[in-house]
Amino acid sequence: MNNKWGKEKREKPDISDKLPLKITSISPQKKRKDRFSLFHENTFLVGVSSQTLIDLSLKKGVELTPFLFERILDAEEYQNIKDTFYDYLSRRDHGSFELKQKALKKGYPSEIIDDVLDEFDRKGLLDDESFAIKFASDKAEFKQWGPVKIKSALRKKGVSKSIAEKAVRSITNDLDQVQICVDLLTKRKRHFLRETDTLKRKQKMYRYLAGKGFTGSVITKAIDTIKNDFDV
Repeated sequence: MNNKWGKEKREKPDISDKLPLKITSISPQKKRKDRFSLFHENTFLVGVSSQTLIDLSLKKGVELTPFLFERILDAEEYQNIKDTFYDYLSRRDHGSFELKQKALKKGYPSEIIDDVLDEFDRKGLLDDESFAIKFASDKAEFKQWGPVKIKSALRKKGVSKSIAEKAVRSITNDLDQVQICVDLLTKRKRHFLRETDTLKRKQKMYRYLAGKGFTGSVITKAIDTIKNDFDV
């Protein structure tokens, strides 16, 4: 995918200084059949997607004016952002904020990004709440993160506080947080027992679980549950 377009959109090709010019032929591009090259006689004017071709009614005989050229560039940028978002979403779920940040890093204009996000939202392709719940579930199940860490990660991804809290509640209600902590400590039992001082051992266990994102009350219950096995 050509992502240079986003950064170079306003750097017009030399042909912009020669407009207006009439479109005398339109040819499909060899490497990308969904794109077309517009010509004035033997002079290349601009490459466009099939969607831009349809949306702007580009055909032989149409005069390519500076205004129309600007509309083409905007339409191409819009389509390129859409393609970029489809590519991201095909790999994994994204929230709207995360998509926007990635697009901004590629140099796309904020106002066009917002327009594309609005279209995706209308089509039901973006749902921050579903994204947040799936993200929380995945991190809890596969990474064994606690609610504090999950909520923090969601907020960093631009998910609103209310949605982040709802997502965290959805997974903490279904999972036994104390038992998860007990399992985590048990897996690292040998590591913790290397510390001979019982108070320091307990502190290490506490810091480990806090780093995983569990609350103080849950950590305390987990340590109390296995204190005899760990001699703390």
